[in-house]
Amino acid sequence: MSLDTVTVTNHRISNLLTAILLFTIGCGGRIMLHDYPNFETVMVSIFLASMLLPLSMSFIVTISIILFSDIYLGYFGTSKIILFTYSGFLLVSLVTSKFKNHIKGDYSSNTVYKFSASGIIFAGIYDIWTNLGVFLLSYELTFGNLILVYILGIPFMIYHLLSSVITFTLLGFPLYYLFTTNNKNEYNIPTITELKS
Repeated sequence: MSLDTVTVTNHRISNLLTAILLFTIGCGGRIMLHDYPNFETVMVSIFLASMLLPLSMSFIVTISIILFSDIYLGYFGTSKIILFTYSGFLLVSLVTSKFKNHIKGDYSSNTVYKFSASGIIFAGIYDIWTNLGVFLLSYELTFGNLILVYILGIPFMIYHLLSSVITFTLLGFPLYYLFTTNNKNEYNIPTITELKS
């Protein structure tokens, strides 16, 4: 047996730690900030999970964040639009996973801009989708009511867009930098011969 050190690349350990941290940020942030409507850390955590993890694992993180925080806050089973909120966050995860190679970059102002723009785009898509759910499930299905729902949702959407710019820029980008610069995934494991000597 060789005396050389065996180098093992273990992405599973790294991915698990990343998933746990992002779950904690997303779930914990939502619980702590629940008194501030549409100011949350869920979307940025889901975005980062989709940037840094395989699609299947990012989906698990996404569902876990919203499910556990919903249960803790007492929202699970009480919301009429739960299908739209959950599918809206899954859509964010799916789209990010598909376009992550276009979003990621070096640690420059251009990448910060792409993170901020992503926050605006995803908050907009999510709010348009969930407002559609409000219309379909809570209003008489007329064109006038559809317009009314989106007009009533404008203040919440503006607040959500602003909060997404803040969280994606001031939380998302630094965490992305931290994960991608310190996540080497390499562990030097000594051989049995070296352990005996």
